[in-house]
Amino acid sequence: MEVLIVLLVLSIFIGLGFTSMKPIWRSLEKGMFISQMEADLYYVQSYAVNRHESVVVQFYPYNDRYIATSVTSKSKIVDRTLPASVDMMNGSFTSFMITPDGNTNKFGTLKFKHSGKEMKLIFNIGRGRFRIEE
Repeated sequence: MEVLIVLLVLSIFIGLGFTSMKPIWRSLEKGMFISQMEADLYYVQSYAVNRHESVVVQFYPYNDRYIATSVTSKSKIVDRTLPASVDMMNGSFTSFMITPDGNTNKFGTLKFKHSGKEMKLIFNIGRGRFRIEE
Protein backbone atom coordinates (compact mmCIF):
# COMPACT_ATOMS: atom_id res chain seq x y z
CA MET A 1 0.00 0.00 0.00
CA GLU A 2 2.83 2.39 0.86
CA VAL A 3 4.49 1.72 -2.48
CA LEU A 4 1.28 2.63 -4.33
CA ILE A 5 1.00 5.91 -2.41
CA VAL A 6 4.62 6.76 -3.20
CA LEU A 7 4.07 5.95 -6.89
CA LEU A 8 0.90 8.08 -6.94
CA VAL A 9 2.68 11.08 -5.40
CA LEU A 10 5.64 10.61 -7.76
CA SER A 11 3.37 10.45 -10.83
CA ILE A 12 1.59 13.65 -9.71
CA PHE A 13 4.92 15.49 -9.43
CA ILE A 14 6.04 14.22 -12.84
CA GLY A 15 2.72 15.29 -14.38
CA LEU A 16 3.05 18.77 -12.92
CA GLY A 17 6.59 18.98 -14.27
CA PHE A 18 5.47 18.24 -17.84
CA THR A 19 2.72 20.85 -17.79
CA SER A 20 5.16 23.53 -16.69
CA MET A 21 7.55 22.58 -19.50
CA LYS A 22 5.16 23.63 -22.30
CA PRO A 23 5.74 27.43 -21.98
CA ILE A 24 9.48 26.84 -21.73
CA TRP A 25 9.41 24.71 -24.88
CA ARG A 26 7.45 27.40 -26.79
CA SER A 27 9.95 30.04 -25.74
CA LEU A 28 12.87 27.85 -26.83
CA GLU A 29 11.19 27.10 -30.15
CA LYS A 30 10.67 30.81 -30.83
CA GLY A 31 14.30 31.54 -29.98
CA MET A 32 15.51 28.76 -32.25
CA PHE A 33 13.32 30.06 -35.09
CA ILE A 34 14.67 33.60 -34.76
CA SER A 35 18.27 32.39 -34.56
CA GLN A 36 17.85 30.11 -37.56
CA MET A 37 16.27 32.82 -39.72
CA GLU A 38 18.98 35.34 -38.80
CA ALA A 39 21.70 32.79 -39.55
CA ASP A 40 20.11 31.91 -42.91
CA LEU A 41 19.81 35.56 -43.95
CA TYR A 42 23.40 36.35 -42.93
CA TYR A 43 24.59 33.25 -44.78
CA VAL A 44 22.71 34.22 -47.95
CA GLN A 45 24.09 37.75 -47.75
CA SER A 46 27.68 36.52 -47.33
CA TYR A 47 27.14 34.01 -50.15
CA ALA A 48 26.12 36.85 -52.49
CA VAL A 49 29.08 39.01 -51.50
CA ASN A 50 31.71 36.25 -51.63
CA ARG A 51 30.59 34.80 -54.97
CA HIS A 52 29.64 38.14 -56.56
CA GLU A 53 26.19 36.80 -57.42
CA SER A 54 22.69 38.07 -56.82
CA VAL A 55 20.49 35.90 -54.63
CA VAL A 56 16.68 35.92 -54.54
CA VAL A 57 14.98 35.19 -51.22
CA GLN A 58 11.30 34.21 -51.54
CA PHE A 59 8.84 33.80 -48.70
CA TYR A 60 5.81 31.55 -49.11
CA PRO A 61 3.20 32.50 -46.47
CA TYR A 62 0.76 29.74 -47.41
CA ASN A 63 3.42 27.02 -47.14
CA ASP A 64 5.24 28.63 -44.17
CA ARG A 65 8.66 28.38 -45.79
CA TYR A 66 11.35 30.46 -47.41
CA ILE A 67 13.83 29.68 -50.18
CA ALA A 68 17.02 31.47 -51.27
CA THR A 69 18.19 30.83 -54.83
CA SER A 70 21.23 32.01 -56.73
CA VAL A 71 20.27 34.02 -59.81
CA THR A 72 23.17 32.87 -62.02
CA SER A 73 23.52 29.19 -61.06
CA LYS A 74 19.82 28.67 -60.19
CA SER A 75 20.87 26.52 -57.23
CA LYS A 76 19.04 26.58 -53.91
CA ILE A 77 21.13 27.98 -51.12
CA VAL A 78 18.56 27.77 -48.33
CA ASP A 79 15.24 25.91 -48.30
CA ARG A 80 13.67 26.13 -44.86
CA THR A 81 10.22 25.20 -43.55
CA LEU A 82 9.05 27.10 -40.49
CA PRO A 83 8.23 25.26 -37.25
CA ALA A 84 4.60 24.23 -36.84
CA SER A 85 4.04 26.81 -34.10
CA VAL A 86 5.16 29.72 -36.32
CA ASP A 87 2.80 31.13 -38.95
CA MET A 88 3.98 33.49 -41.67
CA MET A 89 1.57 36.33 -42.34
CA ASN A 90 1.49 38.66 -45.31
CA GLY A 91 3.81 41.62 -45.13
CA SER A 92 4.82 44.43 -47.44
CA PHE A 93 6.69 42.03 -49.77
CA THR A 94 7.16 38.31 -50.37
CA SER A 95 10.55 38.32 -52.11
CA PHE A 96 13.66 40.42 -52.40
CA MET A 97 17.07 40.23 -54.00
CA ILE A 98 20.45 40.51 -52.34
CA THR A 99 22.89 42.09 -54.76
CA PRO A 100 26.58 41.15 -55.03
CA ASP A 101 27.52 44.12 -52.83
CA GLY A 102 25.28 42.85 -49.99
CA ASN A 103 22.44 45.35 -50.41
CA THR A 104 18.80 44.43 -50.76
CA ASN A 105 16.66 45.72 -53.60
CA LYS A 106 13.56 46.16 -51.39
CA PHE A 107 12.80 47.22 -47.87
CA GLY A 108 9.77 46.52 -45.75
CA THR A 109 8.31 44.21 -43.14
CA LEU A 110 7.36 40.54 -42.96
CA LYS A 111 5.11 39.39 -40.13
CA PHE A 112 5.14 36.12 -38.24
CA LYS A 113 2.91 34.86 -35.46
CA HIS A 114 4.00 32.54 -32.66
CA SER A 115 1.66 31.57 -29.81
CA GLY A 116 -0.61 34.51 -30.56
CA LYS A 117 2.25 37.04 -30.46
CA GLU A 118 3.35 38.90 -33.55
CA MET A 119 6.98 39.18 -34.66
CA LYS A 120 8.28 41.39 -37.45
CA LEU A 121 11.24 40.88 -39.77
CA ILE A 122 12.17 44.41 -40.85
CA PHE A 123 14.54 45.18 -43.73
CA ASN A 124 16.03 48.66 -43.66
CA ILE A 125 17.04 50.79 -46.61
CA GLY A 126 20.62 50.25 -47.69
CA ARG A 127 23.35 47.80 -46.80
CA GLY A 128 20.97 44.86 -46.47
CA ARG A 129 20.47 45.35 -42.75
CA PHE A 130 17.56 43.70 -41.01
CA ARG A 131 16.22 43.16 -37.52
CA ILE A 132 13.59 41.04 -35.84
CA GLU A 133 11.18 42.73 -33.44
CA GLU A 134 8.93 40.89 -31.06
